[in-house]
This record gives sequence, structure tokens and C-alpha cells, in this order.
Amino acid sequence: GKPSGLLYKYATGTDELVGEVELGLFPATMEISPATGLLYCVNFDLHGDMRPSSVSIVDPDEMVEVARTTTGPMPHGSRVSPDGLYHYSCSMMADTLYEIDAVDFSVAPVPPHRQAMPGHEGHPGHMGHTEHASMQHGTAKPTWVFPHPFERKVYVALNGSDEVVEVDLDAWAITRRLATAKGPYNVEATSDGRKLVVSYKSAGAVGIWDLERGVELAHIPSSRKVTHGVVTSRDARYAFVSCEGIGGESGTLDVFDLETNARVCTLELGLQAGGIAFWKSE
Repeated sequence: GKPSGLLYKYATGTDELVGEVELGLFPATMEISPATGLLYCVNFDLHGDMRPSSVSIVDPDEMVEVARTTTGPMPHGSRVSPDGLYHYSCSMMADTLYEIDAVDFSVAPVPPHRQAMPGHEGHPGHMGHTEHASMQHGTAKPTWVFPHPFERKVYVALNGSDEVVEVDLDAWAITRRLATAKGPYNVEATSDGRKLVVSYKSAGAVGIWDLERGVELAHIPSSRKVTHGVVTSRDARYAFVSCEGIGGESGTLDVFDLETNARVCTLELGLQAGGIAFWKSE
């Protein structure tokens, strides 16, 4: 972010740096589409006045930015649909959810029945696709979006209003609201679609939810006060959650057993442990 951010590529066998490319201001969350093979990274942009930022689309083989799609101010979360054909992100400061066509990089048109993200009609931020909401700061502050593994839904963490909302992608409307502990930040659904794991950044805890019933099965304190990233194993058995730590305190990785809904292991990491991804299981 000084002035622009960089994306680095490493060889996993040798940990060797093999490529880099300049993106936008403060690049944050990223994911590669299984359909296009391209990488989509939100440019969070913490610099200066609030204004619409963008999603960088990168060819990870050549390490070249092939496109940059404008969305809203402070885009956060970056996840592609299970088929890899759509990319989803949120504008944290305009309370807006965006859907990008992963093939032609366009932002989908706004249907007439869009719904305000926080749930009160007069709010300037809308859960629309293309129109840039007012630069007035939003109140819901969406920080993460995660697609359901096989249904046309996404789940969005609203850090400012302490809830997770379920969005029907065909109707482009909020269909369910889950009241959470303070500061939901990251969410991920298990591969079987049965559970949703939510990190509560402000509450220093993790919530495990039953998606069918919409009830929280467990609220478990984290090993550190600032809970951050979430990822689940592909067999839906475990959740892994990163915790940042405060000051000189080390970050940690907490492991949760999703059958017993209990924290079963903690590993100390470096300072400010944040984003997390699951590589593979054998």
C-alpha cells in the first residue's frame, strides 16, 4: 500500500519467490477460480478519502494483472462460487455486496428488487451490484462473504451490526439474519453445507452454527482476544481459526472439532496472524 501493493508467488516445494506483480492500494483477500484459473484480489485501499476501489484480476502463471474491476469503497472478502464462474466481495464502507462475472470481469446489473443490507430502508448503502453507494460510511460494515457449497446462496458477516445474513443469489435478497456475538469478521460453511463457522473479532470467540436450523451450537473463546480468519477442512470435520494477538503477543492457530464443537488444539504463530487458507489433506 505504499503507494501500491504487491502480490508475491512462491514455489511451495522450495519456498522460493518466483514472481511478483503490482496491484492496487492495500491488496487483501484473494482466491483463484477453478473455472478460469485466474486470481481475484480485492484492493482494500486504506489511503486517503473513501472512494470506490477495485478487484484486481491476475494471471497467476504469468503474474500479470489482466483487468481491474471497480466496485465500492474498502472492498473486503474475496470468494468465488463453487463453479468458479462468479466472484463475490463486499464494500465495507458502503454496506454493499458485489457479484463479478469471473469470465468477462463485468459487475452484474442491479435488479429492481435489491434490498438494503442493514435492514432499514433509508440507508444509503444498498446490496446492489453496480451502483456506487454514497461515500457516507455504512453501519453494517460487511467484512466477509462465503458462497454455500451447493446452493445459490452466500453468507455475509456484518461486522458493524453483529449479524450474519444469508443472501439468495437468484432473488438478490436477504432471506435470513443470524444475530451473532460482537464483531463477526470471517465466515465459512462446511463442505456438506451443514455448519457455518464464524470468527467474532471483537468478542474474541468463535461461533459454530447449524445452518438448517439457524441456531448457534457453540460459542467458544479463542486463545487470543482478536479472532480473525476461518477455514474448514474438506471433510467438514475441523475448523481452523487464526488469532492476531495484541502488541508483542504471538498470533495463534486454533483448531476446532466440528463433531464435538470444541477447541482441541492451539499452535503459536507469528505476530498478527490473519488470513488463512487450507492447502490439502492426505
